[in-house]
Amino acid sequence: MRVPREGNHYTALEGMYAFSRIVDVLLSAFQPGNSDPQLLDWTSGKPWWRGTIPGTSAWPTFRAAIRAAPLAESSFHPFFHEIVSVQVSDDADEPPSVIGEFWPGAIVGSMLVARAGVAIRAGAHHLDADVAARSALYWAWWRCNRRVVDPSHGWGHNSQWSTDFRRDYITEGNLYYNVDADPSRQPDRDLNDADRIDLLRYRCSIRTDLGADQLPFDDTFVEPAP
Repeated sequence: MRVPREGNHYTALEGMYAFSRIVDVLLSAFQPGNSDPQLLDWTSGKPWWRGTIPGTSAWPTFRAAIRAAPLAESSFHPFFHEIVSVQVSDDADEPPSVIGEFWPGAIVGSMLVARAGVAIRAGAHHLDADVAARSALYWAWWRCNRRVVDPSHGWGHNSQWSTDFRRDYITEGNLYYNVDADPSRQPDRDLNDADRIDLLRYRCSIRTDLGADQLPFDDTFVEPAP
């Protein structure tokens, strides 16, 4: 895929990133509203998206147009599911399970296009309900319901489009996270390995809020598919 850019061309990953912003706008129709000012574009004080929010029929129509299959995973897994809300279980040891869906996810071939937005129930030993549902969501340009952290944020009108799409795959019995990452560019950080992997897999904090100033964009990971 080659997208024109003032006599040059965007790379395939940059073109896919532009595509991912369309997906973010389409998914907004399913998200609960949130008036927290931290959700606004910190360079302008306005919403990241200022256009019309589409109806809920737009996402399945778009998904069909690109021949994406809906995700059919009913058991919770952070590869397939984005946490939108959390119900705390009376059993602190109860693992996360899906109890509702806000929007369906999508996959093209073996490449993840969008995770399904879900409500889950989980025990306190697995995650903190408030942190998992409200902490900053990384690798997302915009959400109606929570703060987001995207590599494009803060760049100018042209430079922001030089952002690469994050590619995750399920293939050969494994889950591949952020396959285009360059581990040699990882900055020095205070995060331990467990927190780094959780932030990569869930794309948000789940136990202790790690904040919105982490740089996980060159982390990568492989694990067996469920």
